[in-house]
Amino acid sequence: MSFKPVRRYIILSSVLFILVVSWIVFLSQVQRDNSAKSSIILIFADSLRPDHLGCYGYGKNTSPNIDQFAKDAMLFENCFSHAPETRLSYASILTGFLPHEAKLSENIMLPSEVKTLPEILQELGYKTVAVIGNYLLSKGKGWEQGFMIYDDAMNQYELIRQLPERTARYTTDRAIELIKQFHQDHLFMWIHYQDTHGPYTPPEPFKHLFQNPDQKPYYLKINESLSGRGGIPSYQNLGIYPDFYYYLSQYDGEIAYLDQHVGRLIDALKESGLYENALIIFSSDHGEGMGEHNYYFAHGENLYNSLIHVPLIIKYGQQLTGKRIDFVQHIDIIPTIFNLLGLKMDSRFRGHDLHQEHREGKEIFSEMDSLLVEDKIKFSLISNGFKLIYTPLSKQYQLFDLKTDPSEKNDLILIGKPNDQQQVENLKMRLQHVCKQDFLGIQLMHNPSHLTTEEREKIKSLGYVR
Repeated sequence: MSFKPVRRYIILSSVLFILVVSWIVFLSQVQRDNSAKSSIILIFADSLRPDHLGCYGYGKNTSPNIDQFAKDAMLFENCFSHAPETRLSYASILTGFLPHEAKLSENIMLPSEVKTLPEILQELGYKTVAVIGNYLLSKGKGWEQGFMIYDDAMNQYELIRQLPERTARYTTDRAIELIKQFHQDHLFMWIHYQDTHGPYTPPEPFKHLFQNPDQKPYYLKINESLSGRGGIPSYQNLGIYPDFYYYLSQYDGEIAYLDQHVGRLIDALKESGLYENALIIFSSDHGEGMGEHNYYFAHGENLYNSLIHVPLIIKYGQQLTGKRIDFVQHIDIIPTIFNLLGLKMDSRFRGHDLHQEHREGKEIFSEMDSLLVEDKIKFSLISNGFKLIYTPLSKQYQLFDLKTDPSEKNDLILIGKPNDQQQVENLKMRLQHVCKQDFLGIQLMHNPSHLTTEEREKIKSLGYVR
């Protein structure tokens, strides 16, 4: 009996088995690669305080659609921005580095030498698109880096400052068009809503939703300047009696108007199949003063929680649900995106993957820059629930225990407890250290702050240049 046919059969069977196994491995790798390119949707609302959203405990029904989204996602109760104003905050959100590392402490615009998240994702095959409603983020200021489509068409104007803007209805209309166009691609989309930024002028019927005729008025002065210190800033002057509660109702009305259109956006994500599969992140660039520390209806002038505490809600299938109380920050967004989607990450990034909980030892740094008036240069550091604020001009330090005093009413340095002295010294040392650090290490080849006279006047009216 010849064994050659049997041997040939065994060999062919072995080869076939190897080919089948190889094909299965290949398909699983393709599947991993495809999952690693899940679409990414960033939804940001300007000047939005978390404590005016129902999902963060607000008693008024301002945000039913955002609240429902939060039930499907992970809500972070203690997220902080790295600045109390738009451009420094987005410098960190889009680069993963601190504002001074991205050179935003020295420039009006984002330098081209700084590599942004959309630039990285475009190299990885993503369709990168943005829909913007804030004039400060319009083309020509560096924010469009890495975007294939950067739609900053603002054909509307604020009622008081006559600055270009785009309200939530039209922002959402354009975002839905792009979702329909690119929902079958690997999509990175950034949507910026301007509505909750002052002046607060919600349309009908939202302007009336939260007014209470039985509320006794609390009148404030109208400041002659853009500052919110001690009164209502000039750009917020709505031309009526300056009642604190009326302005508050209009801010809440803007949130409700925004929420209606966020609901439309979420419906479009569901219809396109992106809601269940995409990584969706909802947040704000910074907060807004509502009378805390005698500061009203503005931002950019201090580093108290009212201006840097922001909402953060993240949905990625069923991987992130519930609520977290650990302290997190905007520069955690890029590491979270990279780790959840299996993308290679720059080792210099300071942030942490929010899929993992980090309770102790995390440092959160925020800053205000010299493009504003000199007394607005401030730095803060949060570590283990304690927050140190430093004002260089007056060489003043403030210390707060955010775990027991989130409203920052009790300055522990003024109280002078001996047990807090070592805490103060440790935080001072760490704060000075972070101020001097530069993990990005870029050298600017040009000055990106050149603006036309018209651009400078418009940005000045926003409060960002002297």
